[in-house]
Amino acid sequence: MRFDLIPAMETAPADATPSRIRELIPNPPAARRTLFKGLAVAAISATLVPFDWALSRRQAVAADAPTSEWTDPHCGGYGVNYTGQATNWWSGGPSECHGGWRRGGRPCNAENRHWDGHFTYSSPWYEDVWSQRTTHYCNGRNAWRWSAPSGNTFRCSDAWTHIYWSDGTDRADLTIAVCFVGVYG
Repeated sequence: MRFDLIPAMETAPADATPSRIRELIPNPPAARRTLFKGLAVAAISATLVPFDWALSRRQAVAADAPTSEWTDPHCGGYGVNYTGQATNWWSGGPSECHGGWRRGGRPCNAENRHWDGHFTYSSPWYEDVWSQRTTHYCNGRNAWRWSAPSGNTFRCSDAWTHIYWSDGTDRADLTIAVCFVGVYG
């Protein structure tokens, strides 16, 4: 194969003759090569623009949804009339949140939400923990605020957590971070 025999896209060969279809179109608005370039750009744009839009929407959902919360204690009507359950991650603590395999202050991050990502605990026992905040369990949001009779406000923040122990056992389930937000009133 000789590359010097491949015609250039920008200029027509010296011996080029118009096709039968070209002869039927008097004074075309653009050259054939210009038309093909335009179609190629349009096809690439039509492919990439929706892909870019889908990626940006996915990032927006990932950024917004896991930090949204209900300001009423019932997950926007989803958890009406529940009573708080005792904290069991670590043991003891307020009975402010309801549901989940584990509830407690241990998974609270600096923003008073359930943390995302990987963490390893080595005391009182070894746990290799992976958590991802979820909007599945609280009616489309990640958390709700609960104002306790004591005057304290807590955020109950959900995550799907997978824990591996050093003996080889593991469990994946819903966990709730019981995070102190402040004192009201």
